[in-house]
Amino acid sequence: AAKYSELEAEKTSLKAELQDRIKSLQLDVDTSRDNLTQMETILANAESQSAALKAEMERHIDGLKTELDASHAKSIDLESSLVAEREASAAKYSELEAEKTSLKAELQDRIKSLQLDVDTSRDNLTQMETILANAESQSAA
Repeated sequence: AAKYSELEAEKTSLKAELQDRIKSLQLDVDTSRDNLTQMETILANAESQSAALKAEMERHIDGLKTELDASHAKSIDLESSLVAEREASAAKYSELEAEKTSLKAELQDRIKSLQLDVDTSRDNLTQMETILANAESQSAA
């Protein structure tokens, strides 16, 4: 009977020790579960922030691509405009050169005509002076 009671006491002691150990392990499991939940929350937040940052970066990149496309289009327009202006300027220059050549030819013709008029007028004046001189010398005689 004493042995039975010893065994019973040892059984009770072991049972209490086991329950303490189970409680301790249950606390460890609960703590680990809480830590896991916290880590999952942190990971979910990080993934959410990463997704938001990725979306923001994609919007930024899309904006830069749009800006680049617009700049490229503007560059093409400016180049086309400059080519058109250069061609118009070249045409205008050719037109002005032709006009200048024509005016120069007209002026040279006019100068020749005026020179002929001056020469003719000089010849006429010389003839008139000769006639006047003859008339004076005849009237004096």
